[in-house]
Amino acid sequence: MSLLEARGLRGGYGDTDILRGVDLVVGPGEIVVVIGPNGAGKSTALRALFGLVRLRAGAVRFDGHDITHRPPESRVRLGLAYVPQERNVFPSLTVEENLQMGAFVRRDDIRSDLERLFELFPVLAERRRQRAGTLSGGERQMVAIARALMTRPRLLLLDEPTAGLSLRSVDVLFARIAAVHREGVAILMVEQNARKALAMAHRGYLLVGGANRFEDTGPALLAHPGIAEMFLGG
Repeated sequence: MSLLEARGLRGGYGDTDILRGVDLVVGPGEIVVVIGPNGAGKSTALRALFGLVRLRAGAVRFDGHDITHRPPESRVRLGLAYVPQERNVFPSLTVEENLQMGAFVRRDDIRSDLERLFELFPVLAERRRQRAGTLSGGERQMVAIARALMTRPRLLLLDEPTAGLSLRSVDVLFARIAAVHREGVAILMVEQNARKALAMAHRGYLLVGGANRFEDTGPALLAHPGIAEMFLGG
């Protein structure tokens, strides 16, 4: 049984359809990567899955529930979390305060989860009293991911997590994403570093023009000559 299943997604902003029949499926415990050119609808698809884009057609099911018309908070309570590419931390709050804000839907004791995430992201433990706005780009992304994990999601949606980061920060962040996955969290990721992302993916999708173009395993997409030429540097 799929954890997330989206079929025939059509919608966008205003009167313009960015998505033109997108299908996306994520199984329990999978890492699934979405690649494609600029304007392909990748980020819009993630926003639609989280309830931030109005759909004119299609359906989204999560863990057996039809969530097509549910608000984002309802999706969070079911186990879906979303980390946008930008404006994903509270810069004036400390690292620890950011993580506490991530537990907004919870009413239980969050202290054990805080310590678990500080173990998962050791650099954040060192900076737990530091304001998030003073961190490096890679560290801010870790804060954003850790904050999303405070909701105890079953599926984490990541939108371009390594955008604008140095090569070293990219490697560090991918290592932390792999560690999150080892904790049992499924991941659906839109990522510009397609080669690195597909190398760790169980499956991948190529979107072009707001629709599916290819779907296969991560290794198969890496080996596909056309995809390699267009998106992986040959």
